[in-house]
Amino acid sequence: MNKLNVLFKWILRKAVLFSTALIIISCVNKTPEQSAEKIIARIGDKTISMDEFVSRAEMTIRPEYCRGEKDIHKRIILNSLIAEKLLALEAGNENELIQDKQFELHLKGRKEQAMRQWLYYHDFYEKVKLDTNEIKMAFKLTGRTYEIAYFTMKDSSEAGHVQQKLDQGLSFTEIFQQLEGINEIPRREVSWSAPEHEAVHTVLFSEPLFKDQVIGPVKIENNFYLMIKILGWIEQKVLSDSEIRKRLDDVKKKLKERQASTRFREYIHGIMAGKKIDFAKDTFHKLVNILGSVYMKTKNAGILTFNRRFEDIDSNKINFDDLEININKILDLSLLHIDNEIWTVGDLKKEMILHPLVFRKNRFSKSEFAEQLKLAIVDMIRDRYITKEAYKKGYHEVAKVQRDASMWYDYYNSVYQKYKFLESLGKSKHFDKDYLHIIEQDLNPYIHQLQQKYKDIIEIDIELIEDVKLTGVDLFVVKKNVPFPAVVPPFPFLTTDHQLPF
Repeated sequence: MNKLNVLFKWILRKAVLFSTALIIISCVNKTPEQSAEKIIARIGDKTISMDEFVSRAEMTIRPEYCRGEKDIHKRIILNSLIAEKLLALEAGNENELIQDKQFELHLKGRKEQAMRQWLYYHDFYEKVKLDTNEIKMAFKLTGRTYEIAYFTMKDSSEAGHVQQKLDQGLSFTEIFQQLEGINEIPRREVSWSAPEHEAVHTVLFSEPLFKDQVIGPVKIENNFYLMIKILGWIEQKVLSDSEIRKRLDDVKKKLKERQASTRFREYIHGIMAGKKIDFAKDTFHKLVNILGSVYMKTKNAGILTFNRRFEDIDSNKINFDDLEININKILDLSLLHIDNEIWTVGDLKKEMILHPLVFRKNRFSKSEFAEQLKLAIVDMIRDRYITKEAYKKGYHEVAKVQRDASMWYDYYNSVYQKYKFLESLGKSKHFDKDYLHIIEQDLNPYIHQLQQKYKDIIEIDIELIEDVKLTGVDLFVVKKNVPFPAVVPPFPFLTTDHQLPF
């Protein structure tokens, strides 16, 4: 294994090392609102905004020495973020990491994901205008947690058959028993805040329902329908003004997301109208055999990429050398045809570094892999067309997108420089087990040297730090159904010093 690959492996280990504490996974489906940026620190042409400071502190797991809410903890956090920028400056823009082609594609992929999210937020979410009556109705129903009975139908034909039986007067239970041949109907609870499919949420919380009401068939996906029976509900009342405000905010956010998502899907449908993807059967079959043997062994359920350097893949179970050898045998074979464009397996391999494949299901059997792989490739191509539209709109130049891209760039470059420094001391292999001692003994003095070296270009707005309110709760926040789930880079374990470099 060459020196650069050792570095990549070390970088990945740092990214997941401290995520073993309490982890709460949060689904973030939109870009947060972009207000006028407040800059908390400048380091030459690099800046740290208030939003970046808060997100780096609150959306990752901080070390114990700065996990609290006191001023001393906020100063350590800021020092750590400044140290990250200083290390990135020290590493420069021409080192072996920055010059690596796969790394370049990886960063470009992250930036393009931010562009797609900005397109959704700016062009759809931000433009939703809510109806007052709709808000009032949803607010009344928000406190309900329904108990429902339900069953599913595999396609439109079966859904139509169920509808006929309903029209003939058969009961919900009779139809289920005829369809499934068993007596016990599945049940579950559904609340306003539960991560339900939009179609289910809409039918349950758009208008008042009554006990024993039968709803459906509800179309969930092209080949999936749902029948629902309302068994009852419990009502959670809000009493205080703060509870009322919070519930009202939740209602408005949910309604905006629902309308924005609907319009965004229509927009995507327009982009993809008339485009047909034809797969080369023999090549696709070979690809399924090669990738299937890998994916079904990984712990990274839901995402697949050729770029093992930056993805959390259980490499102990995968022979990557064999994978590369097998893929390289078919790189030049035509895989698919779309829009007068032919993709080879080599083209797909490159695209999967820009955009790791995201499977619509996290868990599925080996027999389903071919179908799920095909859908993941289709979704990747769809995102490619959305990205083209985002470039046309100039969203690669939006401040939020630029900050997101530079944040990841500086993070990786700082880890590179940190690794090189620790390697020079013979301590890079010991950081996992003895990180606090190494920070205090080696990194604190090193960061102080860099602060002195770059002191003339460091500016800090101390009043903004004092205004920040933090919590001590461990959160590791990820997005759902995107190629790069982590919202922000891991917290920079670089210094325990609280003295700011004025």
